[in-house]
Amino acid sequence: MPTLEQVLEAYPKQVKLIFMQYPLSFHQNARPAALASLAAQRQGKFWPMHDMIFQNQANLKNAQGQYRFSEFAKTLGLNVAKFDTDMKDPALEKTIADQMKAGAEAQVSGTPALYLNGKKVGDRSFDGLKRMIEAELASKGGSTASKSQ
Repeated sequence: MPTLEQVLEAYPKQVKLIFMQYPLSFHQNARPAALASLAAQRQGKFWPMHDMIFQNQANLKNAQGQYRFSEFAKTLGLNVAKFDTDMKDPALEKTIADQMKAGAEAQVSGTPALYLNGKKVGDRSFDGLKRMIEAELASKGGSTASKSQ
């Protein structure tokens, strides 16, 4: 089981996972992939689209050089016409810009970046995260700790 899933399972009420877009300019597929995941989010399928993109990162384009995101949307059972329209929505570009600004303010220099209540996570193992979460919960008297990427 992936580490973040282990954390969410171990701390279902204390930890909230927040994913932030931070498409690096030198990754040519990063921004289109970010748009696709946000368009899928509008239909409640952010994580399935996110996972499909990562599983197919070496094969994101078809033989004609076009992105396969609509194909992924269909596979995930999304309304493809709505998905395609949402991919062109300037509001999604604004979301990405806002999240990139927040990342720059948090001094993100690469991805993935992982923070726990504003503190950069060094040890990304389950045990490392558990230590940070427990320390954070103890300092806050058991309140919810949050982490984002």
